[in-house]
Amino acid sequence: MKQDLIKKFSRSVSTDIELSKYSWFNLGGPAELFFKPENKNQLIEFLKENKKKDKFKITIIGAGSNILIRDKGVKGVVIKLGPSFSKINLIDKTIIEAGAGTLDRKISTFAKENEIGGMEFLSCIPGSIGG
Repeated sequence: MKQDLIKKFSRSVSTDIELSKYSWFNLGGPAELFFKPENKNQLIEFLKENKKKDKFKITIIGAGSNILIRDKGVKGVVIKLGPSFSKINLIDKTIIEAGAGTLDRKISTFAKENEIGGMEFLSCIPGSIGG
């Protein structure tokens, strides 16, 4: 199963990636599998493929600002959402649509620029919306 995922998603899947690179505290051992999807469709396809057979446990990490990763690493698949998941759109005067990979402070700034109140608290949270 592991080799099947690596083969099918070779550009986006790696093995034994040190998760300390993705943690603000620079802590953590390797991920058994590390998946950084290029887009939503690839993420959906990966999740379907993982579900078909002996599925791997899935761990999703955000900006890495509020996570401690053990030195022995993480078994299964660690998913890290990249830039294609960091979109912000104004739906109407008071509704913002944000991707899971969007940093909290970017949402706060976007809200301010579009004269939407109530999002100021996000300006000092060092994370992402989906993290």
